[in-house]
Amino acid sequence: MTIPIPAEDPRHVPNRALVDPSAITQNTRALTGLLEEQTALMAVVKADGYGHGMLTAARAALEGGATWLGAAHPASALALSRAGLDVSILTWLYEPHTARSILPEALRAGINVAVGSPEMLALVSEAARQADRRARVHVKIDTGMGRGGVRRERLREMGASILADDFLSLGAAWTHLTSADDPEDPATDEQVEIFDAACEELAEEAGPIPLQHLANSAALLSRPDLHRDIVRPGIALYGYAPVPTDTPLRPALTLTSRLAMVKDVPAGASVGYGRTHRTSRDTTLGLVPIGYADGLHRAASGGVEVIVRTEAGDRLAPQVGRISMDQIVVDLGPGTTARPGDEVVLFGDAGGAPTDPVAPTAEDWARAGDTIPYEVLTSVSGRVAREVLA
Repeated sequence: MTIPIPAEDPRHVPNRALVDPSAITQNTRALTGLLEEQTALMAVVKADGYGHGMLTAARAALEGGATWLGAAHPASALALSRAGLDVSILTWLYEPHTARSILPEALRAGINVAVGSPEMLALVSEAARQADRRARVHVKIDTGMGRGGVRRERLREMGASILADDFLSLGAAWTHLTSADDPEDPATDEQVEIFDAACEELAEEAGPIPLQHLANSAALLSRPDLHRDIVRPGIALYGYAPVPTDTPLRPALTLTSRLAMVKDVPAGASVGYGRTHRTSRDTTLGLVPIGYADGLHRAASGGVEVIVRTEAGDRLAPQVGRISMDQIVVDLGPGTTARPGDEVVLFGDAGGAPTDPVAPTAEDWARAGDTIPYEVLTSVSGRVAREVLA
């Protein structure tokens, strides 16, 4: 097995993703404060902790009161276990090749495994026999998402199989809500009705269900009646609320770069591919060496103002023209004091005084690019060095 060596030394690249673990800890505490004592919080740290670093996010969330961790892939769950985190872990996304190669080891580590079909259940049973360890399975029920999860017509079959297999034990039943980010959408209540009926059927075949969980970040914040035994926040841990809320959340990732060049241009000067932008006055443009290969969505071109830290203080500067693969252009305005080397805050926490301009957020970039902050955060690429703040 070979391990690829990064082609670029991060010490010599100006782009940084600054991760503040204290923000994740603070957000987790705020979320646990919304729960009844009997409800546990599972910190979802999939996708490398939504781009923040899986282990960094996991440790910060545990400090804030999380008692479970959720990771989509078994390899990620195993990495969490190997890091010595003494906590319950759930994993749910695998196919036969992955299952046969890694599930036995995951089960030996005590990791909970989700199953969404009789075939997946058979894979877990086989892995449990290899591991000589009884598997705790979380049965995922498809209540309308149409992705992973068993449909009700095969649920009794799965329940009977669990009860009959000495290497399987029923750990939980769960589902994934499709529309909890729209509290007015009746789909959530429809899914809950299906879930509750399905749980009754599962219990008739497999016995009592120890745990139920269905609340994501949106349902955690807006539907306390759905908290049940465990809640599974993801995006809220990292500072973004998918529904209106009074719960204080602080973004945990700040994306920065530096000005590579500044130049004066006349009114009417074109900027970028397709000449989609022309300057409305004589002005100064700044070149920033970060682009869509680093995670700035091209669809957001011309839709966000960034912070430029000049010798005269922080200044907002609109990004203009199309976002390129490796660079963007910002309009620094006439008479700017900005110079090459000045820091640029693309999104996150710029700090500074209360009277200073506020940096854009991942939500601002998402709105400009017609997407969601989840995608903005997880799009920050591997060539952007992560720096964990003390």
